[in-house]
Order: sequence, then structure tokens, then C-alpha cells
Amino acid sequence: MNYIQTISKIRGRGQLTIPQEIRQALKWQGDEVLVKIETTFSGFKVERLPVSHPQNPVKKLTPAQWQSINKTMENISRSGKQKISLTNVLRKDRAAHL
Repeated sequence: MNYIQTISKIRGRGQLTIPQEIRQALKWQGDEVLVKIETTFSGFKVERLPVSHPQNPVKKLTPAQWQSINKTMENISRSGKQKISLTNVLRKDRAAHL
């Protein structure tokens, strides 16, 4: 790996932008990369966390999964006329994900 040095600015709300040159050199092309930041004597150290890390964000839904969710929502909407409680449906759904 080549040694790359660049300057970046910490913006108003404490946001640090990692320059494109650094991201390319470290192969951080993903959109939502999870990193660990540790303070050191002279500043801080940034380390990319592996994909299998428990705090890594959940992957985005596929179009097929979104279609399934929309179809379920339409079915629930239609069944509302049959005196089905939307609150109970949502509670059962949430309980199934715990």
C-alpha cells in the first residue's frame, strides 16, 4: 500500500469527511462503512470494522422484499373492512421479529 497524506476539515457539526484518495487507497467504496475511532496521544486512529461485526448496519431490502411488504400492506388495508385490528396485526408482526 502506498503512503498517502492529505488534509481534511472537521465541519461545523463535528463531521469529518474522509478524502476520496484515502477511501480509494483503503478500498472503502461502500456507502455505509462502519469504522471504529479511538483516541491516541497525538490525535485519533480510524479502523474499518469487518462486515461480520455485530454493529454493522443491516443490509438494504431488495425490490422483491419491498414488493412483499407492499402486498402485505395492501392486504391489511383491504381487510380493515372486515373488522381486523391493525394494532393487533402490527403487534404480532413486531413480536415475530424479537
